[in-house]
Amino acid sequence: MKKNFFKILLIIVCCVTLLGAVGGICYVGSIKNSEKYTKFDGGKLNKVYTNLTVLDDNGQQLNQAMYCNNIKQVPLDALPTYTSKAFVAVEDKRFFDHGGIDLRRVCGAILHNLKSGSFKEGASTISQQLIKNTHLDNQKTIERKINEMLLALELEKAFSKEQILEIYLNTIYFGRNAYGIENASNVYFDKSACDLTLSESAILAGMIKAPNTYAPDKNIEKCKNRRDLVLDLMFDQGAITEKEYTDAKNAPISFVKQKQLMEKTYMYYALKEACRILNMTEGQLLNSNYTIETFCNQKAQEQVAEMFRKDATMDKNGKLADIACVLTNNVGEVVACYMRGENADKVGQPGSTFKPIAVYTPALDARIISQASPVLDEPTNFNGYEPKNAGGYIGWTTIKQAVTKSLNVPAVKVLNSLTISTAEKYLQKLGIAGKQNLSLALGNVEGGVTPFELSECYATLANGGVASDTKFVKRIVGPKGVVYQADNSVKQVFKPTATFLMTDMLVDVVNNGTAKNLRKNYQIAAKTGTVGDKNGNSDALVAGYTTKHTFVVWYRGQFDNSMCGANAPCKMASQLLDSLYKDTSPADFVAPNGVTKLKVDKTSLESEQQLKISQQGLEFWFDNANKPTEKVEKTIYNYTIDGKNDKNGTCLQMPTVLNGQWELYEQVDGNWQKVALDNNRYCYDGENRRIFYAKLYINGKFVYQTPNVEVCNSCENTTREQTDKRKSWLDFWYWQ
Repeated sequence: MKKNFFKILLIIVCCVTLLGAVGGICYVGSIKNSEKYTKFDGGKLNKVYTNLTVLDDNGQQLNQAMYCNNIKQVPLDALPTYTSKAFVAVEDKRFFDHGGIDLRRVCGAILHNLKSGSFKEGASTISQQLIKNTHLDNQKTIERKINEMLLALELEKAFSKEQILEIYLNTIYFGRNAYGIENASNVYFDKSACDLTLSESAILAGMIKAPNTYAPDKNIEKCKNRRDLVLDLMFDQGAITEKEYTDAKNAPISFVKQKQLMEKTYMYYALKEACRILNMTEGQLLNSNYTIETFCNQKAQEQVAEMFRKDATMDKNGKLADIACVLTNNVGEVVACYMRGENADKVGQPGSTFKPIAVYTPALDARIISQASPVLDEPTNFNGYEPKNAGGYIGWTTIKQAVTKSLNVPAVKVLNSLTISTAEKYLQKLGIAGKQNLSLALGNVEGGVTPFELSECYATLANGGVASDTKFVKRIVGPKGVVYQADNSVKQVFKPTATFLMTDMLVDVVNNGTAKNLRKNYQIAAKTGTVGDKNGNSDALVAGYTTKHTFVVWYRGQFDNSMCGANAPCKMASQLLDSLYKDTSPADFVAPNGVTKLKVDKTSLESEQQLKISQQGLEFWFDNANKPTEKVEKTIYNYTIDGKNDKNGTCLQMPTVLNGQWELYEQVDGNWQKVALDNNRYCYDGENRRIFYAKLYINGKFVYQTPNVEVCNSCENTTREQTDKRKSWLDFWYWQ
């Protein structure tokens, strides 16, 4: 009897179970076939996952966030391994073992919900969370939960575990309007997710349950407790070592204050360029199987991004300055770049950095000026346009000095001589169009220029006047082979002689002018620029190059007048070059054929504004087709001193010399002492022998020394005897 009872009970249980299963299947089927059921759509996941491969200049994968729908996407293998492990440990420890649904967790959740009498616990796996974030709403209903579980199973069939984890990390919400781990890392720690520490990874993993509760800026104590829980789970699951666990737990909780940080790095511009090349949308490109090879030097890119992210320059309203940094080689291939702020990569006015581009190099190329050409720096009215110098006027100067001191009036005078139409033709060759006026000489460009366009202009100077387009993409390879190869076509804008003469002057700007904060033990050619008025400055920048690289550093914001191209931009550019040339310095610039270094007579230049060659004078480089040929006349000096007796005693009369001044010296006790002259004459009483010599100065410059003369006033006829028979070339002639 007892045996039959158990048989009957077993049959009943089996029947109930079977009926429950059949009922469950029917219920699930009814849900799946209802209008409310959401079907699996792989396209929704492809919006945040890409098969695209982007490589640096060494063929290594570029470990930078990709931009999709203005959200940064970071590859899983670019993250530290402990970062993804932190999320798995706290959210789904059996993630790599189940097929989308963790039945053990489901059973535990059902029991918990039955006990509590509510639908509080959902036992969602990472796959289920991803489905919920991309396909479903947040309603807590059985129908929605079943929909989620069914889609999770389909997800696991369509994507690998690594792909699912990557998409998940790039879609979850962390608070502060930050979707995805790269954005979260930027806003909470001011760094890329690739650089997260174990402690920071645990903080982010712990936050996603409730960002408003566990974020470090909300409640630092709760944040620490939640982080420590994640670390405990990671250690218990064997994901980290004991030392890693201990070090991470002892790490302080730190974060950056909330700020708007809009940044664009190499990947952003490389993808944008690839879209243009392939005539694809961003989504189409990211979902393609293309491999994009770039010119990016990944080490330099990481250094540039880190350096400028840390820059804390504020404008006068307390807003973080917008910054643009472009680093290329001298043929326009972008090595590294970083943009911070909404206006960083937009067109702007380049200020005095454009003087070499629009004024001086074209004028040198047209042989209208030379480095030594005299120019008068004074208040000038150009048909109603009156440019002013920030530091006043210096009168007659040279083109080289005008460039070094960044004088405005000489620049406008040169442009006026060159003509605006000629300047426009040169700019058109550089891809800069627009109707210009005389304010172009001060860097007021119609339509403005971008940091990339300015970089292209300076790379043209660095490359002997040959212009190349700025480019990020080297090659694009598809399933069937190469579909794009970077165009190496170039165009000659300036003569190599003109760009060398300009380069030499820009080296002087660094050594002695406004870009002194860039000075190194190797040659750098650069020009600073500042845009603003008496109420403040809006732009401060520096552009320059070495024999290896071209760089632009550009700050924008509402600054006071103390902010200029010579300070913050030059200092940041200096740090950039230090990191770039840490091991090897670039070579010096080499003069091309067609230029000559000559000495110009200073007196003729300063007093007559004439260029005359001299053996002694100021050195300048000249284009061989535009160099001075006149030499200063040879002047021979062979003066001696005569001593004569008259009623005043013995007198020495100095010879009369045009523009000459004499100094007379007497030997006293073996030493030479200067004696005072009265109208070029010296008289004394006494009968002893005395020894003298004199020095001649022309316009304040020493030119000649007489032989020594011995004077005796006791003789009937005073005679002189040369006591020093040594001669020098000064005794015979002087090249003025």
